[in-house]
Amino acid sequence: MKKYIREMIDDLRKKNPSTKVADLNPPPEPAMPYDLENQILSKNPPERLKQFDFQAQQESELEAEES
Repeated sequence: MKKYIREMIDDLRKKNPSTKVADLNPPPEPAMPYDLENQILSKNPPERLKQFDFQAQQESELEAEES
C-alpha cells in the first residue's frame, strides 16, 4: 500500500513540478506586552510561578484602574 501511494505522489509531482507545500502552521503572532492571556510562559517551574505572580499583579492593577 505504501509503495502504491508513493508511486501516486511521485507521479503527481512529475506532472506538476511547481507544486508547493502549504504551511498549515503559520507562525504565531507576537504576544502583546499587556495581553496577559497570550504571553509565552517559561518551561522552568520557578520562573513560570514568577510570571504568574507578575500577571496577577498586572491584572489587579488594570482592574483597579478601570474601577
